[in-house]
Amino acid sequence: MTKKQEIEQFVIDGYKNISPQFVTDGVHNFVLKNRADNFILNTPDKFAYHRWAASLKSSQAFAYNVFSGVKDKNLEFELKLNVFDTPAQIDVKIESEETNTIDLFEVKMFEISSSEKIEFESKYDNKDKYEYISPEITEAFICFKNEVICHFEGKKIYGGGIKQLCSHLLGMLNNMNAPEFKGKKLNLYSFCFDNPSLTWFKDDVDNYKTALKEFNILADTFLKSINANSCIEYHGFLSAYEYIKKHEQLLGKHNFDYVQKRYFFNAQ
Repeated sequence: MTKKQEIEQFVIDGYKNISPQFVTDGVHNFVLKNRADNFILNTPDKFAYHRWAASLKSSQAFAYNVFSGVKDKNLEFELKLNVFDTPAQIDVKIESEETNTIDLFEVKMFEISSSEKIEFESKYDNKDKYEYISPEITEAFICFKNEVICHFEGKKIYGGGIKQLCSHLLGMLNNMNAPEFKGKKLNLYSFCFDNPSLTWFKDDVDNYKTALKEFNILADTFLKSINANSCIEYHGFLSAYEYIKKHEQLLGKHNFDYVQKRYFFNAQ
């Protein structure tokens, strides 16, 4: 089997553990006819489904299935942060009033297997497009963006993910003084699926983990240079396997059991 076929077989086998009989879209054997069936609970009204939300490989569904049982916290999915004409959307937001922190999770599954360049739209080089931050921070961000591109030039990485993290950091800078964020510490995590039993996926996970470690250093340097490191921090790669194992109480037993049965059924 090719890696693509192995991925598809894995997500199908996992879904069968929670729903032995299911109906596909008639085109792909890993895409459900009803996208809502891909999510553990009824999604909120006007939930912003991604284009491939019905795919059993969907990272959006994975994020919802992991975090939707969180109680006693300010939980939000698909958080929109102003960037340019199109907002950045971060998969999960969990706010803690006790610690005055907001944890933001960018969730990834098998898309990290992709190898592509880091490409930004031309608007990222147009200083007039930066409406929410000062000219000094604008200049620093453009320099940071260019440094990221140069650093990863020629490396086989999931460049779309790195580009997205730059956009998220810009969104956090644009919004850090908004009433709902002002005075709070914003933490950004790359929450990545990493089932330890999938040996054929390990190299992709390790490669992205290394890329995120390097990006983490660049982001830290940038945030310190503009004196934003006390209110914004990027924490790099976060193992979904380890996080879920340690946070059963936070996630809720129903979600914990569902996720274990569907995504980690063969984990050691």
